[in-house]
Amino acid sequence: MKVSRRIVIPFLLFSLLISAGISLLVQSIYHSSGFHLPQIIGIFVVLTVIAAVGKMLHYQEALNRAKQNLDEAQQLADIGSWERDLASGKGYWSDNHYTLFNIPRRRKAPCMEEFFSMIRAEEREQVRETVTTAIRSNGSYEIKYMLEEDPEKRIFLSRGKVLLDDSGSPATLVGTVQDITEKQRCENSQQELLKQKELFITRLGHDLKTPLTPLVAFLPMIREQAKEPMQAKQLDLCVKSVNHINDLVAKTLKLARLTSSAELLIERTDFSLSSVLDSSVSVMSDAINEVHLRIENRIPSDMTVHGIREELEELFTQLISNAVIFSRQDPTLVIDADSDATFTTVRFSDNGVGLMPEELNSIFDDFYKADHSRHKLNSSGLGLTICRRIVENHGGSISARSPGKGGGTTVYITLKNGELS
Repeated sequence: MKVSRRIVIPFLLFSLLISAGISLLVQSIYHSSGFHLPQIIGIFVVLTVIAAVGKMLHYQEALNRAKQNLDEAQQLADIGSWERDLASGKGYWSDNHYTLFNIPRRRKAPCMEEFFSMIRAEEREQVRETVTTAIRSNGSYEIKYMLEEDPEKRIFLSRGKVLLDDSGSPATLVGTVQDITEKQRCENSQQELLKQKELFITRLGHDLKTPLTPLVAFLPMIREQAKEPMQAKQLDLCVKSVNHINDLVAKTLKLARLTSSAELLIERTDFSLSSVLDSSVSVMSDAINEVHLRIENRIPSDMTVHGIREELEELFTQLISNAVIFSRQDPTLVIDADSDATFTTVRFSDNGVGLMPEELNSIFDDFYKADHSRHKLNSSGLGLTICRRIVENHGGSISARSPGKGGGTTVYITLKNGELS
């Protein structure tokens, strides 16, 4: 192990100070006593050696204590550290590195080729290529692998980085190795559970849609034939409830689709953001006219985004729907946007019922409903969750602000700019 400059330099300074002090003392003794010069020199040497040895022992104790603390920390984290001189090929492995690999501690760390031979054959060349590429590019790397002879079949995560010398040439490769077996297994189990959840929701949704289809089709027809006021009122409630369940199933299936990994494979394109809003307004025209909602589209006509057009239309449609549901007298919805070199920010600002501070942190959660809409059948509690998922799938964020009840709400959508054609 190399001795740190932090130890050597203070040690030399301390020795010089001691030597200077002793020299003055020797001169005083030499002139005021009967000591002979050889005796005085001998005393000087002895005192200097004693001081030097004492200081070295002090630093050695501090080094041993620091090494012990580092070893214990590495054991707790299942981490080993290593370094390798690229010119000589000589390396160093920490004690816990040997422990992780189940091999006896050696005076010299295994050479690079011996290390590669320890890795499972199926992954060996990939690891070799990754490390070699990092050295050639003076960069860093991160790679997972398993060992060839490991009955526990543990998974290791190795990180490495090339350090340069004063001339800018690659000099040393340093890094860590960590046993991530349990973490990887937990992640795999989580992914499997998510897949099962998606499959369950999809199957449940389709199973519910089968009996709902005739109810959605025939109940309005039965309602038209109802003559008695009480019967008509009961059928109106049935139609409304069936439509609510049908909408809830559709949104649940949509949320499951947005959460699935297949969503990432959908092709992204460039399109006008203002035209997306126009399409959503057209879809919601009946509901907009019913509450006399005035919409101002202030998005610049030349503003272009990169993404999935159908999803952003769904996003804008849902936000317009919220403005309709929570509108008050003389409702207004203003939509504007601006962009910089990295992001496009869209703002939906209404003058509706507003939100309390505690509601702002929850409105994008699954099935959340604000108190004033909890019993409304036209609110599923999934609309804003779908909005959040769409925005996240586009690499952006969504948030809301409101001064409180009666003060309206502004929803902020931030989307990453794409490579526009």
